[in-house]
Amino acid sequence: MGPLPLPLHERLFDDGDQLAQALARQVAADLRGALARHGEACVALSGGNTPKRFFQALSLQTLDWARVTVLPVDERWLPPSHPRSNEKLLRDHLLQNNAAVARVLPMYRPTETPEAALMPVLTRIANEGLPLDVAVLGMGEDGHVASLFPDLGRDNPALREIGLQPQGRAPVIAVRTQAMPEPRMSLTLSALFTAPALYLHIEGANKRALLDTAQRDPRCTLPIRAVLSGAPVPPTLYWSP
Repeated sequence: MGPLPLPLHERLFDDGDQLAQALARQVAADLRGALARHGEACVALSGGNTPKRFFQALSLQTLDWARVTVLPVDERWLPPSHPRSNEKLLRDHLLQNNAAVARVLPMYRPTETPEAALMPVLTRIANEGLPLDVAVLGMGEDGHVASLFPDLGRDNPALREIGLQPQGRAPVIAVRTQAMPEPRMSLTLSALFTAPALYLHIEGANKRALLDTAQRDPRCTLPIRAVLSGAPVPPTLYWSP
């Protein structure tokens, strides 16, 4: 008998529209709960094309958005006017309708490299963004989450340890990867794991197959395996074909 798969709650949907609506309702409920407990709330959200429908559905949810802080789980080192900026994605697709008054906590600063801005960004996120109340992660077809790529730490092994350790003092790291053209800034797993509500938003059969492998194979070294094995509470998967 092989090893047991890592724990993962699952919510499965027929299509991306149903998923987006359900995830938006759940995240909004989590944010309302956080607001009731401590008067403010913070949510970290992933970029890419997959979450756009979810962002738009979330923007219509009724809650006290003026007391909600939104931050990207990672950021390409590009100004917020750039089409590939995750901050722009949030502003264009989430900060509208009811959510127009939410506050964005940006990662990008106008420095040449993310390394040059690391300490001020790290300090601000630690002081104004953590602990998180909700984190929604996507996953790439190479098994990366946030900007924690499989080649993280190829030239600096300590970077992989910092980025993927479940508990640690560094909430943010600067990232360079051969998989993508731009340098990046990313929340670490230790920062993401401060959220008591952790969701994986994944669509498509190929990504589901990769997730199943990461869940079941203890030899898997992909970052998504580190999420599943290290999260203090089992994440909840929202998946559609």
